[in-house]
Amino acid sequence: MSRWARVVVGGVAVLTAMVLVVDALVSLASGTYLNLGSGVWLALARDTHDGVFYRPLWNGSEYGGTRYFPMLFLLSAGVMRTGVNAVTAGVTVSMAGLVMLATAVAVLLKRLAVPSPFVLLGTALSIAPYFVHQTAFAVRCEPIAAAFAIFGLAALTPLEMRAASNPRLLIAATLFVAAFMTKITCVYAPAAATMALLFARRPAAAIKLGTLTAAGALLALGMVHVVSEGRALESFRACALAGSSLLSLLSPVAVTRALQLIGTSHLLTVVFVLVALALLAAPRTLVTLPVLYLLSASAITAVIFTSPGTILTSQIVDAYVAAVVVLTISIVSQVGAGRVAGFAVLTALTLWTAGQNVARTATMIEQGAIRSGRQERQQLIAAVNECSGSLISESPLVPILADQRPVLLDPFAFHVVSLNRPEVGRDLVERIRRREFACLILEQDPATPRGHAWYSNVNLTEAVRDAILESYRYDRTVAGQRFYRALQ
Repeated sequence: MSRWARVVVGGVAVLTAMVLVVDALVSLASGTYLNLGSGVWLALARDTHDGVFYRPLWNGSEYGGTRYFPMLFLLSAGVMRTGVNAVTAGVTVSMAGLVMLATAVAVLLKRLAVPSPFVLLGTALSIAPYFVHQTAFAVRCEPIAAAFAIFGLAALTPLEMRAASNPRLLIAATLFVAAFMTKITCVYAPAAATMALLFARRPAAAIKLGTLTAAGALLALGMVHVVSEGRALESFRACALAGSSLLSLLSPVAVTRALQLIGTSHLLTVVFVLVALALLAAPRTLVTLPVLYLLSASAITAVIFTSPGTILTSQIVDAYVAAVVVLTISIVSQVGAGRVAGFAVLTALTLWTAGQNVARTATMIEQGAIRSGRQERQQLIAAVNECSGSLISESPLVPILADQRPVLLDPFAFHVVSLNRPEVGRDLVERIRRREFACLILEQDPATPRGHAWYSNVNLTEAVRDAILESYRYDRTVAGQRFYRALQ
């Protein structure tokens, strides 16, 4: 690679880092991307910090239920031990996960014999897009989960040299278990590694890896079960499949919805089309570890997208990062003009993402997002404190910001739990009709068709919606949150 090309790579890497830092400063200071999902993670961290590891589905006063595995909120609870609040702790762990993700991609590419300039480009492209940034800013588990999974794959790479090593298998299995305990769908990583070992004609190593990973996962789940006194597994069972059915998971919707969502992003469309073309040009690579990693991550992601309410930015990270890894390797495998063209493509894609982030961040600064975000948080906290009595909020982030314990942990999980255990849903309906809560705080207007569909199919339940309209009146909207007060 020429001197000028190396200068370009260095410049792109520095630009990516600078854009990320500025984006983080503006986004985190304004709290723009903190949302309902963030609130669930932070509520779990606060519960754990207060000595409650997975609250029960229902204890007569509070409503639990979650699909979330514990790694992220355990780490956040640990950071809270230093004296910081839940939001600061969650953001710290989430941003650390983004750094881990970049490091994991770089290590994997390096062990796949990718030259250093392309390692830098591939790593930059993997973390540069707005949706990867937002996942970290919103306090989500995806970056740290993907990092553990990729580190596990890197521990086995290259297969020809490392697969027979028992220490390497143990390290990989441990990392895969850590990924699994962060996000259950990270099973794609050990699945891909096991298949790659089988295709590499190393069945003994594949069996060892599968056995170690499965045993580690079962042991970890057993510990979670014991420490939570059975509440965690009860919650996982109640929220299983997130309201989807096995039939829907295996239906064509799993493919079509994934394609529809990817099609809404020009960047994702270009990246996945380029990867598809690269694989069609080199079908023999379909049984290699990087491609099996991509196929497994994409299959899991497609299944996730069948769940009601799932959005693109929070779930596409695994498949996107895998696609970048495969695209980088495909380009490196070229020679002459092909590699030069590939270098240009990686550079252009990374600059494209940087441009998107610069434009978005500039708009946020121009609109005074930091000032308005802080003002809205202050107004929201004041409005919550004005509720003289108990309150229930659709988003657990609202009481968390006001340093209160959320009565409702996760409105989506509550919806799923109510389908399996109707008595839980009936309890909340009865309490609302008794006007037990001084305030109810919603994210949607339940009187509109959109709100009706939202509460019928995604969050809370239709019965809860009807009870709110019967027993409470709309008061005001503060920072996008709709406050309702009990009818006199």
